[in-house]
Amino acid sequence: MWAPAILLLLSSLLPASQILAFKPNDFKTCAQSGFCRRGRALSARALAAGSSWKSPYSIDPSSVAFAPNQASFTASVKSSIYPTVNFGLDIRLHEDGVVRVRMDEVGGLRKRYDEAASWALVQEPRVHRHIAWTVGKDAVRAVYGEKKNIEVVIEFEPLKVILLRDGTEEVVVNGRGLLHMEHFRTKEGIKPATIAEGEEQTVVQLNPAAWFEGDEQDGWWEEKWSTWTDTKPKGMLLWLVYV
Repeated sequence: MWAPAILLLLSSLLPASQILAFKPNDFKTCAQSGFCRRGRALSARALAAGSSWKSPYSIDPSSVAFAPNQASFTASVKSSIYPTVNFGLDIRLHEDGVVRVRMDEVGGLRKRYDEAASWALVQEPRVHRHIAWTVGKDAVRAVYGEKKNIEVVIEFEPLKVILLRDGTEEVVVNGRGLLHMEHFRTKEGIKPATIAEGEEQTVVQLNPAAWFEGDEQDGWWEEKWSTWTDTKPKGMLLWLVYV
């Protein structure tokens, strides 16, 4: 799925005389990538569920904390399918109007690398110092911009971040309930539960997250592609956000 985009990029950088060909087999398709397959399967389950589908992520209203300059805040995020796993949400409004949304696992088995900004940016963006948040029962919001026509709304349950301009939605994070933070976990998985039926006992595999993540651990710990085997001793490390 990425091959055409890469070819287009090369064609814009290299003279025509230097562009010969590319091998499609050197690039993964979505069907060959566990990360992509999981994302598409999640989307398909949501589509099949229709209006009954609801994101498992929500903000704990009591955890919302504002920075002294009132232009950023943090909050705790919980997942209904993994109630013992903790996530943290960090939202900052920059001076240039950009809204920066970050979410990560808190107190998990491991820590993700999050220092990319230190070498990718010339300097850390400055947070706006003249914005006040309005805290409601179900959401937090802020209005800003020279014409006061830009608004950011963070809904608590389910978690949703909405950026509006002149009252029209421009960007919505988790708008379709497809946000998935793939937290670190052990390989053992869920232990089977024993259910007594008369004098006999039946072992049933219970997975309360199956409606969201699916029944299979598709590419969680190992992936094979072409002649390579990609082992993942730390498990799946990516997270998905669909707007």
